[in-house]
Amino acid sequence: MNFEQARNNMVLNQLRANRIRDISLIEKIEIFPRENLYPIKYKHLSYSDQIINLDDGRFILPPLTSFHLVQALDINKNDYVLEVGSGFGTTTSIINQFTNNIDCIESSIEMSDSFKVSIKDNIFKANLLKTTIENFFDNRNPNIKKYQKILINGSLDQEPSNIISKSADDAQIVCIIDNKEFKHKIVNYVKVNGNCNRFIVDEASSSFIYKFVKKEPFVF
Repeated sequence: MNFEQARNNMVLNQLRANRIRDISLIEKIEIFPRENLYPIKYKHLSYSDQIINLDDGRFILPPLTSFHLVQALDINKNDYVLEVGSGFGTTTSIINQFTNNIDCIESSIEMSDSFKVSIKDNIFKANLLKTTIENFFDNRNPNIKKYQKILINGSLDQEPSNIISKSADDAQIVCIIDNKEFKHKIVNYVKVNGNCNRFIVDEASSSFIYKFVKKEPFVF
């Protein structure tokens, strides 16, 4: 497989054609060998425009969705970033070209093991926290006031009110909301002086990273 050609096609047909306009972001994506992040059995899917589902229930977002999330945050070198659902590092590796201050959370053992190999091989720099995605959303999260930017790689069925309330006054939280009010919408929450403003960024192809609403078991 010609990965360089696949990368060029991704940038041209998936990203530039669909409102990824940040020139600095595009330039970083164009030269980064995304395929190097993937275990051998997934390499052929490294530039796919579809959600990639793993056997353990986790998934990789399409590049267009991932980079809409990154673009919305407008990350600079002084930002402290928390990435929830870091996967194989497909988003982390690009964020790292804007800032070295990245903490990540991942539940998948397969993804975490591959992520650690990439760090060891100096493909990117990040800190993988010793917690899980589930713990984060169940209010057993780390102190998130240190982060100016929080990126959640997947859909939620409710707005993350507890995360917004615990975040710093100058924080941005970007995620995908998929419920009756917002269908597959990337939402950027911006806190200013204790208040939070909501901005709809775009539509997104995603899967649920966490569901706040738990269905009651059916009882006969």
